[in-house]
Amino acid sequence: MNQVVKFPEFCPTIHKELDPSGGDCPLFIGLSRAGKLYAANPSGSVSLATNANSFHCASGYVIYVTSAHEAHFVPVQPLFSTPPADEKKVESEVRRVERGSRIVTAVSSNMALVLQMPRGNLETVNPRPLVLEVVKKDIDG
Repeated sequence: MNQVVKFPEFCPTIHKELDPSGGDCPLFIGLSRAGKLYAANPSGSVSLATNANSFHCASGYVIYVTSAHEAHFVPVQPLFSTPPADEKKVESEVRRVERGSRIVTAVSSNMALVLQMPRGNLETVNPRPLVLEVVKKDIDG
């Protein structure tokens, strides 16, 4: 079945997420050149941020860094709803980061988020949402 997903504007950086609960509806996360971050599925799209500079999907979260020097952790599961959750209803956990930081990658098994600092050096942080996700999986068995 061919499903069409549309973003409100062109997004050169896109990531596809599959529904962990087994649904057949994919979710696409897109970042425009203007810094707008969108989540879209075949039933519509929602704006997650208007000032994002980078993003990564890991451990059930869309993680993005903004020009306001904050890393946001948005749970992916509510974004699979039909239509996607309204931006006013999308809750995220926030963590301050150094000015000008960009996401390089997130390592789920290591509970780590790797950031590139403005001077080029790399910094690894262990944000609470990634750590709690691994702890929860360990407790659940």
